[in-house]
Amino acid sequence: MTLKAAIIGCGRMAGTIDDEITYDHADFILPYGHAPGYAATEGVELVAASDIDADRLNSWCDRFNVEERFTDHGQLLEQVKPDVVSVTTPAHARANPLVDAVESGVRGIYTEKALCTSQLDLDRIVSAVRAREIPIVYGAMRRYWTGFETARAFLDAGHLGAPQAALIGAAGGSAFHTHSHIIDAAFYLLGDPEPLAVQATLTGRGEDELGIVHSENDGVAVDTDPAIVCAHVELDNNLRLTCTDLPSLDIEIVCENGVLRGYGDSSRYAVMRRNARYDWEPLPFPDWQARSGTVAIMEDLLRAIHDGTSTRSGLDVIRRGMEILFAMVASHVQGGRRIELPMTERGVSVHSH
Repeated sequence: MTLKAAIIGCGRMAGTIDDEITYDHADFILPYGHAPGYAATEGVELVAASDIDADRLNSWCDRFNVEERFTDHGQLLEQVKPDVVSVTTPAHARANPLVDAVESGVRGIYTEKALCTSQLDLDRIVSAVRAREIPIVYGAMRRYWTGFETARAFLDAGHLGAPQAALIGAAGGSAFHTHSHIIDAAFYLLGDPEPLAVQATLTGRGEDELGIVHSENDGVAVDTDPAIVCAHVELDNNLRLTCTDLPSLDIEIVCENGVLRGYGDSSRYAVMRRNARYDWEPLPFPDWQARSGTVAIMEDLLRAIHDGTSTRSGLDVIRRGMEILFAMVASHVQGGRRIELPMTERGVSVHSH
């Protein structure tokens, strides 16, 4: 049976981002956007879309051959009754349509990252998805790239002993929009541990200072999606994650007996095994065949809908990543203080994303 899909939010990630991909990458191929992803995925058909901007909605729907179009996502959910909904609005406008879609009875959600811009919205989304017990997948898609899959299998095979820490490149880009990708990838390579505590120093992007806004109800916000100067995340099983000045989206997994290094956002990998303190040797890294991460995500969601399996980027994975980002903000506001997770005070937000 072919499932009906709908998209809420007709921006870049809904489909037109594919126009921007003009380079070759060893672990990334099109389609990338949601509409072309649905077109390339068996068992699902995109039948409707919604956007509050009527001109953008009509232009987008004309391009992607979507007949049913709505400026009110509530009307879409009520009239179309889609099985699957992609929520590709800006992050600050994502919680309401996502929760509305869940509560309307859809069978699965594909949401873009970062999930939201406030802890209160995070809690609303988590509560709604848990109550309905529906599968959800997430746009932090590196864990669906074949290069990262190959790296995870290499680590799981024990060639370097047990992983101990991940170092990720946070030079350039922003915490919520950019580094939600590589934080999620690091968690995937470490086996998806639970975060325990965070310490961070953040800054504005470019020449801008990072403004801090306090509200009357003890909430705190930063006025833009911040850049990461440095951050340290304590994880269970004595694991660690550190945001460093490695090039943006590079990653290094430090193990008991060696190091696996990913370059250029999974463009290539290098492995060094330690035999003794001063005796290191390179190991070959397996070849892989790239595929569309978007199609892999959609196939994962469809399997979960039909078979009741868990998705690779499920609710707990999403929650962990968002808790870390909000804790980074809380730590920075408090002068880099160590913030234990989960936070009991839930008033952190980001004004711009």
